[in-house]
Amino acid sequence: MAKKLKVGVIGLGSMGSTHLDIYSQIGEVEVVAIADPKKSRLDGSNRAEGNIRGQAQGSVTRLEAKKYLDGMDLIDDPDIELVDICVGTNLHFVFVEAALAKGKHVLVEKPLARTYDEAKRIVALALNSSTNIMSAMCLRYWPAWVWLKKLIKNKEYGECLSLTCKRQTSHPPGTFYSSDDECGGAILDLHIHDTDFINYCFGMPRAVFSQGYKGPSGGIDHVATHYIYDQSQNAPLVTAEGTWTMQEGYGFNMSYTANFEKATACYLLDDEETLTLFRSGYEPELINLDEGMGYEFEIRSFVDDILSNKKININLLKQAAESVAIIEAEMVSIKSCSVVVLGVES
Repeated sequence: MAKKLKVGVIGLGSMGSTHLDIYSQIGEVEVVAIADPKKSRLDGSNRAEGNIRGQAQGSVTRLEAKKYLDGMDLIDDPDIELVDICVGTNLHFVFVEAALAKGKHVLVEKPLARTYDEAKRIVALALNSSTNIMSAMCLRYWPAWVWLKKLIKNKEYGECLSLTCKRQTSHPPGTFYSSDDECGGAILDLHIHDTDFINYCFGMPRAVFSQGYKGPSGGIDHVATHYIYDQSQNAPLVTAEGTWTMQEGYGFNMSYTANFEKATACYLLDDEETLTLFRSGYEPELINLDEGMGYEFEIRSFVDDILSNKKININLLKQAAESVAIIEAEMVSIKSCSVVVLGVES
């Protein structure tokens, strides 16, 4: 029997539970340890819930794994090869730093760090590490967004003229989401999905103009942003809106509308998932998407990279750090009600 990659998961909230579910479906992986400061999560008597159907399905009740109250103890465990970090955003840096120092591979939930300064320091640590690290920016792996990325790149329907993204829900429960210092508000915890995908497709914008307001986290919990690119290069009109200020019971939805020279693509995930392509002279076409969520594909990709000894894609990690810088520029734009020019270090 081939040797399995031994994994330890720190943080058993909605994303930690989601990751556990995915690992249970990968034959080449064995979860040998879990960590959470809440005993009720370690014994399975208290389970987190997700806001998308299919999230947080993992269970610890039948999991034969070592259990730690302190994630640092898990990192110190010599059996563990891959540390999966699903703790609060404000704790990402300290756990990533510790795991890399112990020579572990690292998967860290989005965003890469609470601040751009911490994100840059993670990139610097990764450059000097012999192990792999991935920032779990799941939209890069979500089938509908993978499909869109290919269209933008190969220009099958001409240039992308505009892209509008939306992500809307009510305020998630828990003390973490009620603390801007910890989660960074919806602008960092929720909206960064679309900011990062825009950066992934089009590169760093030249500037941003954002408007927004504070909500229950105490930070910016509703934001709408124009991403400004150099128009001399036929750059598209790009906007994104994100909020978790909707009233209780609203649910969750995410969507995009991408307009190309010869087609328009409309995606919506709410109670169901649909992607429709519109072209002049043709009937609207429903696009069949691969089954699964981005979390599944990102984890499988990272595990495959480790098992095949494929070196870290440092450019994707740098991009995840840049996306935090863009979010911080959006915050400045909201506060100053002005266009903010990006000046990110390479």
